[in-house]
This record gives sequence, C-alpha cells and structure tokens, in this order.
Amino acid sequence: MMKRILFLSLFVFLAVNNLMAQEIPAERTLVFGMNTDGSKHYRIPSLITTQNGTLLAVIDKRGNDIGDLPNIISVVAKRSTDNGKTWSEPIVIAQGDKATNKTYGDATIVMDKSTGKLITVFAGDNGLWHSNKNNKMGIYTSESTDDGLTWSEPRSITSQVYKEDWYGAFPASGRAAQLKDGRILFVLAARPTSDWGGALHNYACYSDDSGKTWSISSTPGDTYGDEAKIIELENGNLLMSIRNRNKGYRKFSVSTDRGESWSAPYVNEDILDPACNGDIMRYTFKKKNKSILLHSLPYSSSIRENIGIYTSEDEGKSWKFRKKICNGYSAYSSLTVLPDGSIGALVEEGKWDNDIPGEDGFNIYFVRIPIKWLLTDKN
Repeated sequence: MMKRILFLSLFVFLAVNNLMAQEIPAERTLVFGMNTDGSKHYRIPSLITTQNGTLLAVIDKRGNDIGDLPNIISVVAKRSTDNGKTWSEPIVIAQGDKATNKTYGDATIVMDKSTGKLITVFAGDNGLWHSNKNNKMGIYTSESTDDGLTWSEPRSITSQVYKEDWYGAFPASGRAAQLKDGRILFVLAARPTSDWGGALHNYACYSDDSGKTWSISSTPGDTYGDEAKIIELENGNLLMSIRNRNKGYRKFSVSTDRGESWSAPYVNEDILDPACNGDIMRYTFKKKNKSILLHSLPYSSSIRENIGIYTSEDEGKSWKFRKKICNGYSAYSSLTVLPDGSIGALVEEGKWDNDIPGEDGFNIYFVRIPIKWLLTDKN
C-alpha cells in the first residue's frame, strides 16, 4: 500500500511539473539585461507594434539606483524588425542628466493609427511623493515620425493636465489607448493631498488632436487607485483596469461617455492582483470576425511572481482562464500583437523587495506567444 501511495504521489508530482513546463513558451529574448549599456538597473516596460511592423520596447534606464523618480532616469528604447528575435542598440527618447538634475520615467506609448506617429508620455522633474504645488512632478510628451528611430525633445504638458489641487501625478506606464474615433487616452494617478503615501485618484487623460493638446476627465475611475489602463469595449464603453493597492483582486471602472466620467470602481475576483501594473489589450481574429480581451498580471494575490495572461471572451465581464508566461519573481508587463498574429510580451523578471531574499533588480525579456497556445486547454 505504501509503495502504491508513493508511486501515485510521484506520478502526480511529475504530471504537475510537466504541465507547468509545458505552460511556458520557449521563445524568450533578453532585451535589457542588468549591468548592460552603462546601466545596472532597468524597469518599467512598454511595448508597441508600429505601422511598419517594427516592435518598439521602451524602458526606464535607471543607472546604479533601482529607485523611482526623483532618481536620475532616462527613457530609452530598442527596435526589432524580426518579430523580437533581435534588437537594436538603445535609442534615447528622454535623457536624464545628473548635472542639471533632469530626469524622466514611467513612459506610456501609443501609435496614432491615422498617421503612424508614435507618441510617448512620461513623468519627470520630481518623484510622486516628493512633488508639491511649487515643485511638481512634471508630465512630458515626445513623438517619433520615423518608426521610432528618432524622437522630438520632451515637451511639457504639465499645465494642461494638472488640476489646481493636485500635489503630484504620473502616467501609468505601458500602452495608452486609441478609440475608434481617434481619441487617445491614458490614465494619470494623481495625488490630491500632501499625505506621504496617501490616496491616488485615477483620471483619464485624453487628446483629440493627435497629442497636441490634452484634457482631464471630470471624475476619476478610482479614489484609492494606482497605475491603470483603458480598453475600448465593442459597445463603445471604456473599461479601466486599476491596480489594487490593497492587493487581492483587480479593480475596474466603466465610462459610457468616452472617458469623461467614470463609474464607482468594482472588484473582479477572476483576476489576482498583488498591487502591480499590467497590460490590457484586444486581440481580433480576422477570419472568425470575433475578438477577445487579454490581460497580463502576476498570478498571485500577494507576491509579484509568475506573470500570466488572462483571457476574456465576454468583454471583460469574466476572465475564466489564463496561461503563465514567466516562472518565479516577475512584475510589470506590456503586450502587443505581432505582424504574424502572435502575442508579444515585454516583462520584468526579478524582484525589488527587501522581504524577499536575493539581489534586487530586473532583466527585461521579450516573450513571443502563439495565440493558439494561449487558447489551448483553457485553465
């Protein structure tokens, strides 16, 4: 009897481990490694596919200090023209400078579908909790009209997007959204009080003129939120996915007026959230005339580890199955659709947590995920 129990236990162990091994796609490429290109630390991935089919990976180059702003940070990018197999040398979007105390970070990116122009929005000047009404955390934008090869000088839009009573604000890094009518949106996490570590309000920031001017929603999607993303639903409503600072499960809010006002936030227990930034996007099956939503996040309610991709077939009402794309400690992620129809993910593998043993730091990997694999054996 004992031998039979041991045999069954071994069988289950091997079966589970085999399943876990099969879960991870084989195609992984290191894009930004620790201690490369003159920087020990890289963080905050953003990924997009350009009009020409180029992949653009945008990142914070943080030097020897892993910390957020006001650490001296540069926003840089790499390009891939072969579906993520190889990547270019780094391209500077916004250069940090210790001598002048210039610093930028937390970039979000979008492509204007009508022109192919790439638009990045990022923070600068000060840290969120150091920011105040006299020394604000600035909001900047930079553009590229040559497929990400060169970028315009950072332009401040701080005065356009700040409400009078804010103490600080920063854009949620990753992908911004563009609606069918051309409106571009991203989410600002705004600090409404002087309290260190206090509440953050999630406002939609939008442009109707390809990024020239920007406006802020009249109401927030959450009054105790953090980094958040927006996706347009098939019925024209907008869904805001919000990082849950209390950890546990993901929060959401809905707008029925193109992002001008937002519903009270609600929790969806289909998606775990260890208080982390992730990405949300639509995938359209051209031949089948249908689409699904994809959402990347660590698969844990408390620790940033095991990034997976959730799938929704009912416009975000439920997220009933997921596939893991990273083993072990992993945090922020960004998603895009590749020219060949597969999914590309740019992910942080590593950790920044004194309570977890080991060296702090991240390697930024590109993972290519066949859509058929993503939807096989829904779990």
